[in-house]
Amino acid sequence: MAVRSEERPQRRPMKLPFWLQRLLLSKELGLLLLLAAVVAFFYNQVEAAQQTRVYFDVAREVSPNVIAMIGVAMLILAGEFDLSVGSMLAVSGVTTVSVFNATDSMYAGIAAGLATGPLVGSIHGYLVTVVGMNSLVTTLGSMFALRGLVYVYTNQTPVVDENRFRLFEVLYHDELHTWLCRVGLFGEESSVCARVVGAAARNLPWWKQVPLPAMIALLLVLFFTFIMTQTEFGRRVYAIGGNATAARVSGIKVARTKFLLFVNSSTLAAFAGVMLAAQTGSGYFDAGSTGFELLVIAATVLGGVSLAGGQGNLIGALLGVLILGMTSKGMRLMALNTNYQLIVIGVVMLAAVFMHDFRRRLDDLRKRWER
Repeated sequence: MAVRSEERPQRRPMKLPFWLQRLLLSKELGLLLLLAAVVAFFYNQVEAAQQTRVYFDVAREVSPNVIAMIGVAMLILAGEFDLSVGSMLAVSGVTTVSVFNATDSMYAGIAAGLATGPLVGSIHGYLVTVVGMNSLVTTLGSMFALRGLVYVYTNQTPVVDENRFRLFEVLYHDELHTWLCRVGLFGEESSVCARVVGAAARNLPWWKQVPLPAMIALLLVLFFTFIMTQTEFGRRVYAIGGNATAARVSGIKVARTKFLLFVNSSTLAAFAGVMLAAQTGSGYFDAGSTGFELLVIAATVLGGVSLAGGQGNLIGALLGVLILGMTSKGMRLMALNTNYQLIVIGVVMLAAVFMHDFRRRLDDLRKRWER
């Protein structure tokens, strides 16, 4: 009589949660690890980097870069470029302060500064989508022209806000809760409130000291991430960047979409310029002049956005901005020479691009092997 052996139930392999699988397979995980490594390095090397305030400073400093990055990244995803965002910072900042000084109206100053964005963006969009000019050359020429206009208008001297405590300390302050408690206060009373409440805010918990510009920048990233991933417009942008001809054949209005992207890019850069002017209390003629455009594009590429278009996302680009911002801040804390800072940032960029390219090649090999 045969003895039946007991069949042992097979163990099912442990299945990871869907969100964890997505995280482990995402390109953003590598960027998060790189950012963590940069933070850990400076945390151990520089005593000042062990203070929470340093990271709030980084968040505040990179806020204009993050806001400008959104528009630039969306254009790159569609296969186009905008090299004029640095000059737009100066144009919008100088315009805001000049109009505010002339009219004594906060709203007029902000409106005028923001209006420069759609105006310049419409010109870019028309020249590229209607006339057929190359976006790289078009925005490069615009970069020089706008910078020259600012130099001529200001005579290369800052346009100082004559009513700083009435406008800019209300719009731009370190602590979010302080800003909220002062909205609507104008005149000399507002300046007193700013000093008293601002001094008290230094001793509050870290979560109450989050810079307002950083909060605005993060909300904008999340908003445009939703647009790019959950709306028809976002899908059109990716389709155009992947293959503009195929997108046009499929019925997508390529020219109109690109036109809107140019307007969006210049408008976001103008908004960043208004915020920067609010921070400094002046409209600086040289705002965004130290390679701002290339740093924004570099951070975007570092974040995984392909220069060929159609690949990447804003979250990765945000991490790219944070990595470069933290690297720059850490080297300043170490009192490194500016030239060395440029070298290190360049090496970090090259290493990141190499990693992305290496991973892409591995993915291609895996797909061929599966066939």
